[in-house]
Order: sequence, then C-alpha cells, then structure tokens
Amino acid sequence: MKISKFIYLLLTSFLIIGSLSAQTPKWVSTEVQKRNVVLEHFTGIGVWFPHGDRKAIELTQFYPNKIIIINNYCGIFGSYSQEIDHLILTTDEGDCIWDEISMQKNDFYKEVTLGYPEGSINRSQIPWSISYMEWETPAINIMKENSAVNIYVKPSIDFATRELTVEVEYYYTFDSKASVNFLSVVLLQNEIVGFMDNAKANPEYAINDSLYRHMHVLRKEITSSGAWGEPITTTTKGSYGLKKYTMILPDSIKNVPLDITKLEVAAFISENTGNIYTGHNAVIEVSEDIRTDLAVEDITEYNNNLIFEPIHPKIKVTNKSELPVTKFDIGYTLSNTYNIFGHYGYHKIYDTVLTQIERYSGTLNKGESVILEFSEITQSDFKSAFNCITTSVSNIYSNDVSLVDLEITDNMYETDKICLIDTLFNETEITFESTDTISNTGSLPVHTVFDYSLNSFFFIDHRTGADNTKKAAVFLLGSKYKSAFKPSGYIMLGEIDCKDNPNKVLSYYYAYSDGQKHGTSPRIVVDISKDQGKTWERISANICQETGEAEGFEKIYIPTSEEYKYVQINLYDYVKENFLLRIGCIPGTNGEALWIDEISIKNADNESIDENTKLSVYPNPVSNILHINNNNLLGEEYEIYDMSGELIIKDINNSNIINVGNLSAGTYSLKIKSSVFNFIKKQ
Repeated sequence: MKISKFIYLLLTSFLIIGSLSAQTPKWVSTEVQKRNVVLEHFTGIGVWFPHGDRKAIELTQFYPNKIIIINNYCGIFGSYSQEIDHLILTTDEGDCIWDEISMQKNDFYKEVTLGYPEGSINRSQIPWSISYMEWETPAINIMKENSAVNIYVKPSIDFATRELTVEVEYYYTFDSKASVNFLSVVLLQNEIVGFMDNAKANPEYAINDSLYRHMHVLRKEITSSGAWGEPITTTTKGSYGLKKYTMILPDSIKNVPLDITKLEVAAFISENTGNIYTGHNAVIEVSEDIRTDLAVEDITEYNNNLIFEPIHPKIKVTNKSELPVTKFDIGYTLSNTYNIFGHYGYHKIYDTVLTQIERYSGTLNKGESVILEFSEITQSDFKSAFNCITTSVSNIYSNDVSLVDLEITDNMYETDKICLIDTLFNETEITFESTDTISNTGSLPVHTVFDYSLNSFFFIDHRTGADNTKKAAVFLLGSKYKSAFKPSGYIMLGEIDCKDNPNKVLSYYYAYSDGQKHGTSPRIVVDISKDQGKTWERISANICQETGEAEGFEKIYIPTSEEYKYVQINLYDYVKENFLLRIGCIPGTNGEALWIDEISIKNADNESIDENTKLSVYPNPVSNILHINNNNLLGEEYEIYDMSGELIIKDINNSNIINVGNLSAGTYSLKIKSSVFNFIKKQ
C-alpha cells in the first residue's frame, strides 16, 4: 500500500561544513557531551505492545531528557482494520528497517524471532532489536559514553498553510570511527486515538479497554534518502553542519489524520546504518496568538432507565482562553456500538449512524458560555441496545484567524447508553450457540443485552457448554483480569411480561474452577428492576462451588458438559409485575474462570413446575420462624447467605422449620439442594 506523498517545497536544503571561524553554531553545543539514547520501539496494535510503551515511559521518567522514543509501527501488527475501524500506522521506511532486523535475526538465530515487545537501543548490538525487558542495561551504558557528535533539531510550523520547517545542526567534538556517517530526521505524531488490544496494560496511554493514545508514532522520514538517512562525508573533529527542510504537510497519511498540533521531530546521527551516536528531539510549539481552549459540557437530560425515551441534545460550550471566539462548529454524534474479541476480551467498535453539526457565530469572550440545541433523537436512530454519544468542537476562529485548541481533554465528551428497544416477552432461553460477536444475533433473543463496561466477557467455541452444547459465556477471574469483589459484567434480560403468568422460574447452569489460586469463590448474582433499570434489587447471590480443574496450572479451565451445576430460582415472591432481570458475576479474592450457560426464563404452573421450585418459604417477610413447605427436602443440608455472599448459617433441615430470629433485618438467600429461595428478615 503506497504512503501518502509529502509535497516537498525544498525552498532551502543545504549543508555547510567547515570550521567555527567560518560558521558559528546557533543551538548545538561544541563541548563534548554524553550520548543520548534513541529507543526505536518496533511496535504494533496487539496485546504485547502496551507493555513496551509502559517500559519506554519508565525509562524516560528515570532518565529525563536523555531518551528519544520513536514508535515504529511495522510489519503485520503495524495496522488494524475492521469493517468500520481502520488504523494504518505503518510506513515504508519503518518496514524497511524492520526487514533489516528480520534478516539480522535470521542470520543470528537461524530463524526470525519476534519476541514482542522489542526495540533497538541506538542499534548498538547485533541483532539491533532486543526484548523490552533488556532495554535498560544497554541504555545506561550508552548514556555513560561520550558522543563523537552533538546534534540539535529546531522545528516550526505555519498553522495556516501547514508548512513545516526543520533546521538541524550538528558538530563533531572528536573524530568519528567512520569516514561517512548518516543523518536521519523523522516526523513523529502524538495523541493518535485508536484501537489497541489490551490497552489497559499501559494506563498512561489507555482511554479504556481497547481505545488508546498512540504516542511518538513514526509518520515520515524527513530526510530525502529513505530509511537510512542522508550521508555526512566530513566526520572529523570540528566539523559543523546545518541542514534545513521545508515541506507542506498533508491532511492525512494512509487515511490517518495528521494533526499538526501534535507533532514532534527527532534527529539522530549514526556511524553507519547502525550504531546511532546520539539524537535530539523537539515538540512543535503552538504560538500564543492562536491558542484557545473551548470546554464542552453535555447538559442533555437523559432518562436514567433502560427503556428508550426520545433524547433532546443540548451542549454547553465555554471559552476558557483569553482570545475571543467568533465562530466554531459543534458536532453531536450517535454511534451504535458492538464488540469484537481479541486475546484479552472485547473491543468496542463504533458504527456512526447519526451526526448533527451546529455552527456558532457571534462573540464568545473569556468565561462566557453558549448553549446549542440539536434535533431530537428518536427510537428509529437506535439500531442496537448499545449506543455511544460523542460531542466535539472543530473549526474554531477568532474573526478570520484560525485557532488551535490544545486542551483536548475538555473539548469533547463521550457517554455510553444502553437502551432496551424491544417488546415484552414471556419466556426465553439463552444458549450462546450462534454468537460470534456481542450483539443481538444468533440464538440470543433480541431482548438480551450485555453490559461489558465492567470487564471482559466472551464466548469460547469448544464443546464447553452445558447440556452438550458447544459454547458458553465465561468470566475470567483473578487479579490478572479484574480486582476482587468488583462486578465483572451482566447478562441483562428485559422487559419480562408477568401479566398472564406472574409465576416465573429462572434457571441456569454454571461451572467454576479456582485454578489452584486458593481464593474465595465467586458469586453469581441475580438482580431485578421494577422501574425499568433505575434501581436494582438483589434477589440471589449464589456462592459457586468448584466443579473442575484446568489441565495445567497456567491454562484456562474449560469444563465438560457433565461438570456444570444446575441452579433454579422461583421468582414468584419478587415479581408480580413486569420487570427487568440481570445475571452477573462478582469475583472472589482470586480464581480462574466461571462459566454460565443455558439461561432460561419459563412460566411455572402446577403441572410443569419442579417439586423443589413449586414450594416456597413462608412467611415472607419473616420475624422469627421460617417454614419450608416441601417434605422432599427433609434431611437435606441448607445454607443461608446474606446479599454480600457471606455464609451466615449452615445446618440440616430436620423439620422444615428454621429459626432466623437472630438475623439482622435484610434480604437473605436460603440454598437447599439445587434450589435457592430468597426471604426478607424484618425487625
């Protein structure tokens, strides 16, 4: 794929070599200096690469102003492409450098070894690229050494014309080992927001689980000789050089916007194509006379329930800068979202279905605000249960002067909204069998949605389901995936019709393995809402029993169909009107995997109801004595849990009578055999 061409003006591109008497350096030092580290991180869009970014950040924090990061997105991982999202960050020059490293590895190891994340420290060893865990030692050694040459780069830009000017000075403080050296000048871009698998492995750049701030991204070699730079033919002590480059920057490279307010330039000199002596980098500054800061606030009144209601968008914009603003565009975008799966769970994909743009014209002085209103969003605009609403500001002017808003954290806004847009239902079964992505497709009813804002939750296509089915839902447990005791996500059902038959029975299967982690068990919780999702009431918190073990200590537990346990809950005591229902997982202190499958909501009647669910506990609420009206459960062990999942009472049912007088007021779960009953203890 061809890279977008830069338009070179080449107004001046010259090299001056001579003594200080002939030309006095303006910026570069003439004193002997220590070498700077040029860290070329050969990176991409995949689960490993955020770890490399995190290590690079640590090094710059430990050794400030000594390390130059160049993130070279190269090879097969340098781009990401889905039906909707496309992020291509590769360059021809970057791939050329990576090809050289691959050949080095082939010669050295007799095979191409990837070993991601990896990178080069000044191309100081063969092969150049090493694991990120090995970067620090060679970096420290390089920073202790004197450099044969010093270098300084000074970039500037005309924001009206997008004309970039780069001046580079270098000065040799002693003779180079090679008679010909090479100068490389590269353009880097920061704050490219896009997809990254396992983004949160580097919290510094992560926006959420899959959205990432790509930083120090190699976009173009400014030197005209390609990947290896331009030759320097005089490399003896006292040699001085000045080069100047001028070019018009394109709007985008490979369809990725080139934001001229987020650029930096790095320059380095190498002894040959390898062994980089030293480098220097500089961020392109934005002048004060065109800086602004508009803050966006979404003041739309959204309904706080899950059943759709029309939306009337309102956006408040405040001028926080000194310059008056006379014109700007504000965009309000609705995207239906769905998820795909990678190595570490789900990744959100945005499918834009509606964009409204309003233009402000007037005078907005410092501290003043304006409210802009948009057309109503109706139910027909929502194509799925998951939706994302974003607002952003663009095309900002003060009279006829284009302004640059550098504080991007407050000039855009994003909110996620889950809307159930289906009709009432009486019965349902969720088997997960045909689900390839998180969407309302396949065997999943249209009224079933998945709340993944809390943690990853996905399906595995093996014969791992209950009742001999292929697929099931799995929650990954333990500190590797999520903090203890925080909800991992919910499977949500709604709206359930109780008009004709209020006696509903919920059933599901689960399988769980602690994975020899020796943590407390997770809980499967069931919540209901009678006010369309505004509030939720917990009616069950089933502490899971271990059902099997993984084949190996580091492997994820994959259950057989026979290992699943069956749970059945009579909902009659809780719902006699329409309601929403959700099933979720709350991890314990550790663990490995919890599987859920074959979720069912059925109407119950005297002919079809199981003997254990036909009964109920009474009275409910109860003050002292709780009765069980089924003799089939005599002699069975029972357990009583509070709603946090803590075991309160464990005993044998000898008489169908349980004394709960010592319990505090609240809601409890009675588990006996395969049934769970919830009751309310009153004062």
